[in-house]
Amino acid sequence: ISMNNQNMIEYIKEGLFNFIFPLDCKICEKPIRESKGYSICVDCFKTIELIEHPYCIKCGKPLLFTDFFKQHREILCLDCKRKKYSFEFSRSIGIYNKVLKKCIHLFKYYGEKKLAKPLGELMVDYLLKNDEFKKRIDLIIPVPLHKNDLKNRGFNQSFLLGKVIGDYFSVPVKEKVLVKKKFTPYQVNLSKREREKNILEAFLVERPEEIKGKNILILDDVFTTGSTVEECAKELMKARANNIFVLTLARNV
Repeated sequence: ISMNNQNMIEYIKEGLFNFIFPLDCKICEKPIRESKGYSICVDCFKTIELIEHPYCIKCGKPLLFTDFFKQHREILCLDCKRKKYSFEFSRSIGIYNKVLKKCIHLFKYYGEKKLAKPLGELMVDYLLKNDEFKKRIDLIIPVPLHKNDLKNRGFNQSFLLGKVIGDYFSVPVKEKVLVKKKFTPYQVNLSKREREKNILEAFLVERPEEIKGKNILILDDVFTTGSTVEECAKELMKARANNIFVLTLARNV
């Protein structure tokens, strides 16, 4: 049997299984008749809250639409007025709540790797519509996991998202250029200051020759305080990258 025929057989088997034993959507709890291998239905996926203007021109944090914004479109949030980042700017696709938060949890912690495709396609759509990124990316670098975390999870969610984007735009995705050398506890319940301390000097550029002079897109799933992507950007700039941009799937606000 050829590979194409084998894929067709698997597709038919999966379709029959989903028809007889449909998954229930983890959001609305209705049966998913046309399953793509993950437990979020199309209707719920369409309700993901996307980030639109106004947002901070540096970190991408959503801002309130006020009369001031109408007169000053390029504005910084309070954090970015106080702090300097090593990256040019960061953007996020959606707000880290409700459907998008559930999608990311299913993707990262429950092994629903097939969510990489629709979530990655959200990022592709954003890049297609956003002139800031056009023709500026030479290399995509997903935020790396420590080897212990990678072993436990079995995959790096940021790399899988990066592959969707890289394949679409024909941009190389480099997984081993930047590594996480220091094991760090999960940052979920840490304050901003604790996160910065936790992640300090956690990353290392192992192949600086692949970084020098390049415009790099750092890719991650969630931007919370920016501590993780800033540490990555700092190391990449030490390796003489030209410019660093950041794109995350979700923004925690």
